Amino acid sequence: MAVKMATNMEANMAARGQVLGSCQWNYWDQRLCDEAGAFRTNMVAKMVMNMSANMAGEQKCFLCDSKYPYNPYTQLNSHRIENVITTFEPDRKKKWWQSENGIDLVSIRLDLETLFQFSHLILTFKTFRPAAMLVERSTDSGQTWKAFRYFAQDCAAAFPNIPSGPARGVRDIVCDSRYSDIEPSTEGEVVLKALDPSFEIENPYVPYIQELITLTNLRINFTKLHTLGDTLLGRRQHDPLEKYYYAVYEMVVHGSCFCNGHASQCSPVQKLRGDVFHQPGMVHGRCICQHNTDGLSCERCKEFYNDAPWRPAEGSQDNSCKQCDCNGHSDRCHFEMAVYLANHGISGGVCDDCQHNTMGQHCDQCKPFFYQDPLRMISDPHACLPCDCDPEGTLYSGRCESHTDRTLGSLAGRCLCKENVEGVRCDKCKPNYYGLSSGNPLGCQSCNCNPFGSLSLSICDPVTGECLCQWFTTGQHCEECVLIEISTQRKKINYKIPSANICGNQMLSFIMGRVQTVGYWGLGNSLYGCSPCDCDIGGAYNSLCSSNDGQCECLPNIVGRQCNEPSPGYFFVPLDYYTYEAEHAKALSGSAPLVKPTAFPRCDIYFQQQGYDFTIENGRIILNRSKKRSMRKVGLKRGSVQFGRNSILDIVFREPLPGKPVTWTGSGFVRVSNGARLRFTINNIPFTMDFDIAIRYEPESLEDWIASIAVNPHGTLANERCKNKPDPQEPYALALPARKRIALLQTPFCLEPGAGYSVDVYFSQPSASDSKTKSAILIDSLGLIPRISSVENLCSKKDLDEYHRYHCIEIASEVGPHILPEVCARLIVSMSARIHNGAVPCRCHPQGSLSSNCSKLGGQCQCKPNVLGRCCDRCSVGSYGFGFRGCYPCQCHPQGSVSTLCDQVTGQCSCRPEVDGLRCSQCLPGYFGFPNCRPCSCNGYAELCDPVTGACLSCRGFTTGSSCERCIDGYYGNPLKRVPCCPCMCPDSPTSNRYFAHSCYQDSQTLQLVCNCLKGYSGNRCDECPSGFYLNARSPRTQCLPCSCNNNIDMTDPESCNKTTGECLKCLNNTHGPNCQFCKPGYFGSALIQSCRKCTCNLSGVSPAICPSENEACLCNPTTGACPCLPNVIGSLCDQCAPGYWNLGSRKGCQLCGCDPKNSQTNQCNQFTGQCLCKSGYRGRHCNECEENYFGNPQTHCISCKCNQEGTLNSCDKATGACSCHAGVTGRFCDQCGRGFKQEFPTCPRCHLCFDQWDHKITALSQAVQGLIKFAANLEDEKETMPSYDTHFKSYEVMISEIGRILKSPVLSLKMFLNIKDFYDYIRQKVTQVDLYHSVMNEFPDLSGNIEDIWKETDQLYAVLQQKMRLYHSFNYLTLKESFTNIRKYYQTSSSAEEKISGITALIRDSRNTRDKVLAMLDDQGSKKIYMLEQLKMIKTPDIHKFNEKICGLPGNLPCVTAACGGALCRDSYGNRQCGGPSCNGALPLSTSAVKKAVETDMLLKKLTSWLQEPEKQIGSIRKMAEDTKLRSSQLHGKLQKAKNHIDMDREITKEFIRKVKDFLLDESASPEDIEKVANYVLHINLPRTAQQLANTLEKIRNLITHCENYEINLDKLNKQVEEAQTLLVEAKQAEEATKALPSSDEMLNNLKKAKNTQQQTKDIVNGLNGDLQGNGIKISQAENQVNKGNDELEDLSEKKSQLDNEIATLQAKMVTNKDQAAEAKADAERAQETALDSDKEFANLKRNYTVLQEKLKRKGLPKETLEKLKQLKEEAEKLAEETEEKIKRITDLEKKLQDLNQTRQDKADQLKQLEDQVTAIKNEIMEQESKYATCKS
Repeated sequence: MAVKMATNMEANMAARGQVLGSCQWNYWDQRLCDEAGAFRTNMVAKMVMNMSANMAGEQKCFLCDSKYPYNPYTQLNSHRIENVITTFEPDRKKKWWQSENGIDLVSIRLDLETLFQFSHLILTFKTFRPAAMLVERSTDSGQTWKAFRYFAQDCAAAFPNIPSGPARGVRDIVCDSRYSDIEPSTEGEVVLKALDPSFEIENPYVPYIQELITLTNLRINFTKLHTLGDTLLGRRQHDPLEKYYYAVYEMVVHGSCFCNGHASQCSPVQKLRGDVFHQPGMVHGRCICQHNTDGLSCERCKEFYNDAPWRPAEGSQDNSCKQCDCNGHSDRCHFEMAVYLANHGISGGVCDDCQHNTMGQHCDQCKPFFYQDPLRMISDPHACLPCDCDPEGTLYSGRCESHTDRTLGSLAGRCLCKENVEGVRCDKCKPNYYGLSSGNPLGCQSCNCNPFGSLSLSICDPVTGECLCQWFTTGQHCEECVLIEISTQRKKINYKIPSANICGNQMLSFIMGRVQTVGYWGLGNSLYGCSPCDCDIGGAYNSLCSSNDGQCECLPNIVGRQCNEPSPGYFFVPLDYYTYEAEHAKALSGSAPLVKPTAFPRCDIYFQQQGYDFTIENGRIILNRSKKRSMRKVGLKRGSVQFGRNSILDIVFREPLPGKPVTWTGSGFVRVSNGARLRFTINNIPFTMDFDIAIRYEPESLEDWIASIAVNPHGTLANERCKNKPDPQEPYALALPARKRIALLQTPFCLEPGAGYSVDVYFSQPSASDSKTKSAILIDSLGLIPRISSVENLCSKKDLDEYHRYHCIEIASEVGPHILPEVCARLIVSMSARIHNGAVPCRCHPQGSLSSNCSKLGGQCQCKPNVLGRCCDRCSVGSYGFGFRGCYPCQCHPQGSVSTLCDQVTGQCSCRPEVDGLRCSQCLPGYFGFPNCRPCSCNGYAELCDPVTGACLSCRGFTTGSSCERCIDGYYGNPLKRVPCCPCMCPDSPTSNRYFAHSCYQDSQTLQLVCNCLKGYSGNRCDECPSGFYLNARSPRTQCLPCSCNNNIDMTDPESCNKTTGECLKCLNNTHGPNCQFCKPGYFGSALIQSCRKCTCNLSGVSPAICPSENEACLCNPTTGACPCLPNVIGSLCDQCAPGYWNLGSRKGCQLCGCDPKNSQTNQCNQFTGQCLCKSGYRGRHCNECEENYFGNPQTHCISCKCNQEGTLNSCDKATGACSCHAGVTGRFCDQCGRGFKQEFPTCPRCHLCFDQWDHKITALSQAVQGLIKFAANLEDEKETMPSYDTHFKSYEVMISEIGRILKSPVLSLKMFLNIKDFYDYIRQKVTQVDLYHSVMNEFPDLSGNIEDIWKETDQLYAVLQQKMRLYHSFNYLTLKESFTNIRKYYQTSSSAEEKISGITALIRDSRNTRDKVLAMLDDQGSKKIYMLEQLKMIKTPDIHKFNEKICGLPGNLPCVTAACGGALCRDSYGNRQCGGPSCNGALPLSTSAVKKAVETDMLLKKLTSWLQEPEKQIGSIRKMAEDTKLRSSQLHGKLQKAKNHIDMDREITKEFIRKVKDFLLDESASPEDIEKVANYVLHINLPRTAQQLANTLEKIRNLITHCENYEINLDKLNKQVEEAQTLLVEAKQAEEATKALPSSDEMLNNLKKAKNTQQQTKDIVNGLNGDLQGNGIKISQAENQVNKGNDELEDLSEKKSQLDNEIATLQAKMVTNKDQAAEAKADAERAQETALDSDKEFANLKRNYTVLQEKLKRKGLPKETLEKLKQLKEEAEKLAEETEEKIKRITDLEKKLQDLNQTRQDKADQLKQLEDQVTAIKNEIMEQESKYATCKS
């Protein structure tokens, strides 16, 4: 069965006719018959030929023999399965495969010898194509099957679960109906393509595509035969399916052998099965593989070609297998995907069994204990050599490095030494290690020298392990610090050097300048051994410290390792600690030169006599005025203190300003004139030493002054040092330049404790030539500055030089914030500790300070608000009330007080006349109008009035009013004319229970009393009841009560209710009852809410007794209005029948529908006609009749007649269903032409006249034949006597049967004719061959004639068959199926039309009724329209014109075409109503324009509203927060001052530290020990903590400023930013000017909304002109009223701004008072930022110097441990630098945020200015709109 195929396996599928390799055909489960009648199962087919139906239905079995293969000469009837293999021969249609007759389920299976690639399948059928079939494939030799495609004429019936239609994807399995039609009857094809060409396949090598096109088996399952419909008749004696079978001409399977693209040829698989067809040269399944592949399908790589993964060939890429690279050391390998992926897809082959001491993936490495010879390639068999290493000192017992790799640092053959071993063969110890041993895993032992105590470049003894120590360290491993003993006799240090030193054991002597003891500590904390103690010379007892932690022995109340920090609650005294205020000095009278006083009285007694309290605190004299003296009597701005007769101090108090530094001490200054003298008393000297004198002052002019100073002790001096000082004869002169604020007398004065001193100062002005000219200078205080050089053994000459070089005295003597250099602070701290024997207690006042701690240097406590003094023990000037909350500011009113200062105990300010209050902020009782207080005016009826408005309080004599100018309600009189107020008798006095009036008055003409009665009372004395009220006699007050009629009476009608009982008499709103509480009969609703409505019942649905007529009211439910319905009537108005009922108009209730329950769809019917909704086939009102074209009994079933409407005269018979046909039409359903008529239904024309003649003849012949048949039957008994006739009859029967077959089966005859023609062609071919043997043919002279006769007979037969064929096609265009379909379609059309016609009757009736109702409604509407037209005729034209003018604008009398403003009935070109225009002044255009402007105004006002709403809400709270604002401002100032102090201290400490480190690093003579000490000190500095404190302080400042930003109108927040306050002040002024003519935003928006509503109402008026012109006048009036109302409201808008103006003015005053405090906050922030920047620069220098230091250390070649320590120090320093930079960055960010806040403030000022302009424009626009609205009145 096989044929040869193309050998090019790479072609795109095989050509037509190729076979996929060796295959086996299996024809399953079919049984065929042979001649003997036995059944066989081996490829045999049977064909049953059916005789004509006119041949008495007899059948004959024509046998076919398939025992032998087909042969065109000998085995023509063999129809084996191999016949489907096409040979492309001309006579290939003579053979085919044929199945058993009448069997639906038939299978054909194609088995291939291996896996093939399938392209497509083509089946060509000899018979009809199957009605249903499917194709399956298998890839596992038939073990499992998958469906390829389903084919069926009716997919839903044949394969219900398979989707039909086109596939959506290449893998979709669908049912195809294109190849299953009954036509063509032969040579029909079924085509299946493995890959649908309609889908684009990007990559055909993906797995799912390969799985789809590869197979080992193919199976075709035929599941249903095609028939011609005769199987449905069921009148045959035999099975009609017997004549149907499957027959296939050829089966073409296209494809190729499956080689994954790695072969171009295939060969047979060995050991072919015996049932497999085979032919030499055919394509088989074994691939002849290329590209280094192997396998039946080239599915794997060849041996030793596994370096890359196997892949199928893809297009132009062959994906060949790569050969493994084993460097000649192996011939086997395998593929590993993990290796392939690790090599990035380069190589995945792993060599197996490497030789020559190699290993690895490619045998490219030497085995352990071998290394690659550098002079040989790895492919050399002798490339790997054994290692040569000492096993004692190498790892892994002598392993070496296998190869040389410069990138990895490996060297071939190099030994792998143990950790502490070195050498080429690993045979010696490393430096600082000793004792090589094989048992030691590290090889050698460590010497364990202390890296911090031993010399960095030294090594230990290789045998003993002894270490070489640094200076000041000792011990076996240099692990201890030494203690230096200093010989006090020889003044040299004897230092014993350890024996391990290289110099041996010897004693070194160092000559020292003075005797001292030096200690060392901290081994391991520095790079060069031990560090000196460095104890503070003033804070420690000596220079010794603990060897463990370096702690020195400190003086009392001093802590810190070096004793340079005070204990908590203690401080170090500053240089200017001993200060004496000028306010406490004594003024000396006279101008004589200074002389030494001989004696002085006791100070306490003297000052008590002068009215002062004398106390001494912390070494200072404190003078307080006696409480007996009145503070209010003394001037608070400048006070005079009298010390004695003719001796007065002119004290100038100075109040500290928020945000400004304090540049003076004490509470102020003393003003002294030229020639004045002051005496300062000193009695608190702590330590015998020299002091300098400093005078602090402020000049009041540009002239210089001179102070003459004389120091006189009280008594005899005891100290020898001070005794030896010479006593000066003349006072010392000290210049007081005008450009300075402090003068320092550089003359030492030796003072000792326990002795008192007087310092007399004489002030003179050399430039004052005229003695009468008064000039003065302000003296602040006198200070004693200790001289550091007078303290023995405190500091060196270098320290003193630095002390003077940095001007420590001048800086420390300044008052206010100043920066003290670090060297000054250090020396001052040491001196303070020495002279005070430790630190001094803070002694912070518990009430005035925030805590008990104070500043470390200076002792300043953290004071509460408005508290001053180092100990926070007194109020500042301008404050009072010292206590736990600090002091409160005086806040004296600037207009009501004579000074800003107040009593520091009571807080009482000094008030002006007629002004009172603690702060002089209100008028005295009986006065008002602060600050211009004036007496109250109350006409003698009151003494007190409102202090602001002047309204009188507690008016007497029944008077009231702001001036007690009128009588209260219920009284009459004239207080202005001193006429007393008398009670109104209405009818009784106001204090009685019978007073029924609001007020009363006395008629000026009649002098009669007239009462203004309450509601419900009337009469001159309110003693009568008006209409709608009645007198309640049972009430003790006999009062008038309203008649309880539920608002259903006329209150103006006196007869509406009974005056005595209150019973309602004239009820309105359709109500009745004694209280009009019920609806009248015939009405329903609620009388209480006046909603009684007339009952509206349907007259047809209620009884006549309920509704007598249309004009009379019906009786219904008085609450719901529901009517009482007749039977079977429903609805609240009784206007519809219940379901299943009809005929409401009978006025007797609704009738039952009576629909037939079986023949109707529901039990409901039409409520007007009663027609039921019938089912199909039924009609009648009750659906109890059969429909047209239906017959039968309606009670049981109506059957469709199914008469053909084209062939039927009328409907069918109702009883039998017989159809009445047209002439020439016959049949049960009148659907075919009768005999004698042409078969052209439905016309059916009559046949030619000759038909009748032939019909008669045929009838006659038929009768004759019947007679002959009968005659033959009669001769049956005589057949033995006439055997010859029997033979003739049989031959006749055969001929008749053949003729009938030809006539009945023209299609089969045509096929047979084609076979004959093919046979004829075959004969002609043979004849041609016979011509070669002409001589032989001449021997048969009759042969040519016979052949010619056969040819002629064949041509005649062919012509006859062609004619029969044309006749058959002409009569069979309309098949039985098509005819039946057309008949059914026409019948359905006719039935549908009949149903429509039958349903129209009821619709027509309904339509008639509807038409009548519509006509009645039209008549009614017509009458109404006529009435409306008459009313319209009465309307005058000028009214419409007037409406147009008012609504749309002038002019209003023009046509729509020329009217610019349009009109009521005008429309534009688009059909829209036209009313108004750009220049029109009508109500509608003006309202539209106003709404548009209002929308724009609303958008603009939203922003203004957002600015104004919050002030409106918070102004009230601002008033309440006024007092608290001052206190919070003071607290803020305290916080800022505290932050400033911390910043100043930290900044100075940081700058001094950076400077010292910089100087040290620049010093080339610095030793490594000192460098290490500096690095150590840097590491111990907590710089991030200081930076964090700075950042926190700035953050607090920013928060405070942000707090001020968020509450712009809040006084507490505006105190912090002066610039913002100024901007807001400008904005407030602008807002004040803008709001003078502008109402509040809410009222404006409400008015605009009302204007919008007015516009909407106006639009409604215009739209309603066509509907009801009579209402235009009313609607226009409403529009005018609304416009007038809006106009009035707009006019009142400008009168509602007074409250906002007052509040803005208050805000202005409060903002001005707080700008200084905001400026101080900003200044502090700027200084903090500058400090941070300076710190950043200094630290950067430190970092650079540290880098230089690091480079120096590197050049010295430090050991590993030292380098690690340096690295650690470097990392910590870098970390410290990063943290510092981060802090600096945060400070920069804070600065930027402050700038952003300022910018935001400026932007808001600009926005407010823009809003002011917008508000002005809006005001102008509103005024313009107001004028426009005014025109609507005309």
